[in-house]
Order: sequence, then C-alpha cells, then structure tokens
Amino acid sequence: MRPHLLIALLSFSVAAQASEPDLFGFGARSSAMAGTGAADSESYESSYVNPAGLVDPTRRRLTLSYVGAFYHVRMDGVRRAVQDTEAMVFGAVLPLPFGGVLKDRLALGVGFYFPFGVINRARAPFPNETRLVLLDDRTQVVSVTGALGVRLHARVTFGIGILALAALSGQIVLRPDASGSITTVSEEQLVVSYAPVIGLRVVANRWLRLGLVFRGESKSSYDIEIKNSLGGALPVEIPTLRLAGTAQYDPLQMTLESSMRCKFAVFNVALNWKHWSPFPQPTLNATLGAPPLPDPNFHDTVVPRLGIEIAQQASQFQIIERLGYFFEWSPAPGGSDRVLLDGNRHAVTAGFGIEWKSRLTTLQSDLFIQWHHLTGARTGGDLAALGLSVGIDL
Repeated sequence: MRPHLLIALLSFSVAAQASEPDLFGFGARSSAMAGTGAADSESYESSYVNPAGLVDPTRRRLTLSYVGAFYHVRMDGVRRAVQDTEAMVFGAVLPLPFGGVLKDRLALGVGFYFPFGVINRARAPFPNETRLVLLDDRTQVVSVTGALGVRLHARVTFGIGILALAALSGQIVLRPDASGSITTVSEEQLVVSYAPVIGLRVVANRWLRLGLVFRGESKSSYDIEIKNSLGGALPVEIPTLRLAGTAQYDPLQMTLESSMRCKFAVFNVALNWKHWSPFPQPTLNATLGAPPLPDPNFHDTVVPRLGIEIAQQASQFQIIERLGYFFEWSPAPGGSDRVLLDGNRHAVTAGFGIEWKSRLTTLQSDLFIQWHHLTGARTGGDLAALGLSVGIDL
C-alpha cells in the first residue's frame, strides 16, 4: 500500500446526517415570513413549524419545492468555502376522513428534505482546526418530519410529531491479503435518531391566534473506528483510531407566537428560545491518549421574528405578498483563541404566492427569498436562499 494512500485513508471525511429547517425555515410560506407560522401555518410545513396546524386544512394537499442557498462568507478575513445548497422538498397534508365525533379532528403531515447528490454529509477536521461551526455543510443532509394534528375544541388544536435524523456508526479494518498487499474492509450502518415536535394553538378571537411549540434536541452523530490487523506487514504499529463527533446539532427550543389578522393582512410576532448550552464538541479526539478537549461554552439565545402577509382576491385568483425579519444572536463565545466560530445574523425575507381555486381543486405556487448578513469580530459576509413550490389539493 502506498504511503500517500494510507494518509488519505486516515484523514478522510465521513458522512452523517442533519436537519435544514433551523437555518432557513421549512416551507415557502414560513421561510418568506422569517420562520414564523407557529400560530397560523396550515400546510405540510406545520409538521415542523407547529403540528397543531395540520388539522385546519379540510382537503389533501401535495407540495413539491426547490430550495437553493449560496454563501459568500469570511473567516479571519479570508473567504471561507461553504458548499452551496440545492435540494428538493416534498410535503403532504392528509386530513383523516373519520365521521361522527372525529369528523375534521385528525390530520397527518409529512415533509421530506432531499439535498442534491448526497444523502448526508459531515466533515471530521482536527479538533483544533478553526471552522464556521454552524454553517459548514449544515444543509447537506436529508431530514424527515412527520406529525399528527388533533382538534381538541373549536378554538384549540394540538399536534405532536418527530424529526428523524440518521447517525453513522461502523468500522474500517486494515489487513493484508493473500498477496501481501494492504486492503481495507469497511462496515458502516445508518441508524435513526428522533427529536420530538409538540405544538399547541389557540384561536383567541377572530383576529388573534396564539401558538406554542416545543422542539427537542436534534442531534446527528458519527462514530467510525479504524482498526488494523496488519501484524508484521508494516514496520510500525498503527494505533486504533476513532473518527467521532457530532455532525449536526439543533438545540432544544421553544417558540411563542401571536398572529394578528385584519381583512387583508396577517402580522406574526414570535420569540424563539434556543438552548445552545449543551452544544457538544463537533469532533472528538482520534486517540485515547490525547488531552481532553475544552467545553465549547455555547450560551442560550432568544431569536425575535416578525412576519407579514398581505392577500388580495382577484376573481378566481388570490395574490399573496410576504415579508419578514429576524435577528439571530450567535451562541458561540468570542475570543481570539476560539476555534468554533460563528456570528450574529440579520435576515430579511420576502415571498410571493398565487392561489387559483376551482370547484374541483386548488393550485398554489409560492416563491421565497432570504438574505442573511453575518457579522462578528472574526466572521462576516452574506448568504442568500431562495425557494419555489407548487401545491395541489386532491
């Protein structure tokens, strides 16, 4: 085995899985309104935004979307390469057709996020390598949400769901073959981890709705052990190495939102608390004898969000315009000696939708765009996201 091939094997990037919605939002409407919707979302995006909203639609709807994001960010004054995002999103809402006391009281919702070209991805740099820990490869993963909405009362709905992620575990064994050459045997498997999503919605009166959502910690890990059975095939002994860490971490969080509506407009105001304090080291030591890694010392944050939607009816068409803004404080501590870097983000969002209704069905198309400005002592730059969706009632 050539030396450079062995070095490449021992420094490879491993794959794992993570969620995307925490960065840009989930669904064209929520993404256009700064990630709000806990108090009034009704499409498949409710499976993540607030499962209590799934029970409001009375017809089945399928939605197909494209999502893209592009990054121009800096780290310590140098351009930082972050892979662009390109993905498809598929969602569905299915009211359950029960009669009697269960009529219009139960509904299912699912959402699938599929990045182009990968199932999941994570990188395993050295623990002391400086990185943009919350942006690198964050959207290069598959995520799946599923939820059930229940109408408890004419004014009260409840929902519960899961966000499913995959974790990677396995081992790579180096050993000689019959000819004396060094070969590798890889055994890896994907296992699924789950995070709960629980929501409550109250219609206070005809112009005010309230929403409360809890999302559990969403964590995707990887753990690959590199062993060797080389014996005397090499003049030196290679210790067992372990490539392990956390590929993606979305914190436990809670959102409280009010949705105020008049004849043509909806105003959503939300506070989103994120429990970043347990944030783990993204890359663990590869050998047992290495000194322990310091605690990342992340801190909790509160994200304010504002979304506005204006709808105008024109014959069979409804024209919808959306705007939003949120400010995300960085949970990462500052300091010139820090290796896990992040920055505060100002985000401006906008969207446009057209809904066409007939006696048989409803078609809706939505567009959203986002611009994020990253600021920090050692970070800066911009990122932009856009999405286009088409939905049909069945």
